Amino acid sequence: MNVKVFSFKVEGIVLNSEDEQLKLSPGFDRKEVLAPLKERFEAENYKIDETSLNYKLIGDQIYIQGLASEKEAPKTVGFQFGKV
Repeated sequence: MNVKVFSFKVEGIVLNSEDEQLKLSPGFDRKEVLAPLKERFEAENYKIDETSLNYKLIGDQIYIQGLASEKEAPKTVGFQFGKV
């Protein structure tokens, strides 16, 4: 199984200073943020492993990092039935 590692810059989600001690991002729906990334990997026959997702801050910009694995074709088992 092939796996890709990705780091995705989430546009528009940046930390803003509230005061000297606190920086906050605007509210966002994580599933909505992941939708374009899932579509991109779907086109390449890959699926994001949601258990591997990690949200990182680089500077004040939020990035999502994780793994995407190649989708495998389902395995089929054939049975033959006949008269004895």
